[in-house]
Amino acid sequence: MYRSLVFTALACPSCSAWVFQNQQTQILDKLARGASAAAFTASISSAVLLGGGPDVAGAVDFTGSYSDPNHPGCARLIAVEAGGVALVSGADGNPGCNGGEGRPWQLRGKVASEEKIFIDFSSKGGPKDLTGVWEAGKKPGIRFPDGNKWTLEAKP
Repeated sequence: MYRSLVFTALACPSCSAWVFQNQQTQILDKLARGASAAAFTASISSAVLLGGGPDVAGAVDFTGSYSDPNHPGCARLIAVEAGGVALVSGADGNPGCNGGEGRPWQLRGKVASEEKIFIDFSSKGGPKDLTGVWEAGKKPGIRFPDGNKWTLEAKP
């Protein structure tokens, strides 16, 4: 399947935007059905090859899978599209997700600057534009105002 996506993008450059959009939709559908973070990471790798990423010059590419200490074992996945639009998805358990299971959710965000991302958590009862700040180092990730940090686990 991935070879056909890459072939389609090369053979039909005008189709690549549609293929990328279609691939991300399929990925989010898999997540909503309880797909694991590893499967998501493998699936999104092909989408990243076809384009996407932040449009802010010098911006961190937030695309990847993350761990959240407030929800151990629950998926936290970000895919950044062209234009800096971020598709953020995951699952919540009580407090964790045993065996990768949990209540799935999908959010939208926007890469705001070189090291900031805004995520709209309003559909989960949170703020509309929660600011996450990239922290580099041995354990890179996204730090939120409440002190919680999503640690980067893998990049596609």
